[in-house]
Amino acid sequence: MEHWLTKLNNLLAAVAHSFSKIIDVYDQDIHLRTLRLNLFKGNKALQIVESVFTCLHAKFGLGGGNSVLAVAEGCQLSIWDLRMKEKGGCVRRICGSIGDILYAVCNSSKGTIAAGGADRTVTVYDPHRWSAVSRWLNCSKYEITGLAFSSVDPEYVYVQGVDYEVLFGRWRESKKVFSYRGDSNWLGFSKCSDRDVLGGWSDSGSIFVADIRGVDGVNELHLPNDLDSPLQQPLNEFVFSASRN
Repeated sequence: MEHWLTKLNNLLAAVAHSFSKIIDVYDQDIHLRTLRLNLFKGNKALQIVESVFTCLHAKFGLGGGNSVLAVAEGCQLSIWDLRMKEKGGCVRRICGSIGDILYAVCNSSKGTIAAGGADRTVTVYDPHRWSAVSRWLNCSKYEITGLAFSSVDPEYVYVQGVDYEVLFGRWRESKKVFSYRGDSNWLGFSKCSDRDVLGGWSDSGSIFVADIRGVDGVNELHLPNDLDSPLQQPLNEFVFSASRN
């Protein structure tokens, strides 16, 4: 089974192979290299192969363009540098909760990396020291299968559970701001790279799009004015489109 990683810059892409436990990285149609993983397993783990190319390139001044990849392998988060030959390109392995598989990983514009999974906890890492700077414990009712930092303010994060809810809050203070719901369990979740516009595909076959709006250029995010309350608002009441297969 293969799962394509969303392209970052219309050039780079990665393909994960669950049976052989490898990831092939491509620049357009040119194969760059193969990464051989240790603990990579399960279909859900394949879904969370995410890139941190841009943030690490900016933070560490890596020349030659995008070069770093973050992968969730079981309960470990592994960091890979495509330019390195030593250790197969793996530069770091960070252990999460023993026995709790990671299903989601994302990066922010400031370079921080967040990971979450079966433990229902969002852990945020500092890429300078590769240590945890914050843990938002039990923020989701169920396993976390989707994560995305806010483009308006990376101190906020969107958390998608395996059920039908997406919550939004400040990860450093472990403070929930609001949440919204789809009409059934989520099968897929994604966020625009430069805007707080979220998309979700539900088990009912519906596709939902939510535009989380800011206030007069201030780093504050909220639901549309007429839907600010109650806190938990059904998603299909404020999305601009919902189509059923």
